[in-house]
Amino acid sequence: MMFALAFSTLGGGCPAEEKPAPPPVQHVPAAPLPVRRAQLKGLQGDVKVKRAAGDEWLPAQEGMALFENDKVRTVAGAGAQIVFTQGSMVSLGEDALISIAETRPRAGQQRTDLTVLKGRVDAELADPTHQSLSVTTPAATVRAGREIVFQ
Repeated sequence: MMFALAFSTLGGGCPAEEKPAPPPVQHVPAAPLPVRRAQLKGLQGDVKVKRAAGDEWLPAQEGMALFENDKVRTVAGAGAQIVFTQGSMVSLGEDALISIAETRPRAGQQRTDLTVLKGRVDAELADPTHQSLSVTTPAATVRAGREIVFQ
């Protein structure tokens, strides 16, 4: 028995090289937009804001929105009020430096977290039965359900 094997190529040469398929398009979810935590009111004197993602101190403006990890600084003779979205209010005295801390929600309670790095703050809650305020300093953390004056 004899077998014959024959083949031919069409086009007279090597088959064309196949190009690799492009990688699938990956959809990267957009970074969540920052959530406004508060706004500045009652500015007196030189007040500055440093954005969480920024390196420069910017002049504060009446009604300026504040977001998590933003910092607010007052100098001698200056002051400002920070009004949080749920109605709590913090008054900054002169020579103060605070940061809007990341807030960890608690079921059934609106919470505000603030870090005081320097100076004096006076805080007042609009509805103490449903709100809490946490003030952290380099040395201590205070949580209040009514009114707090911290120096």
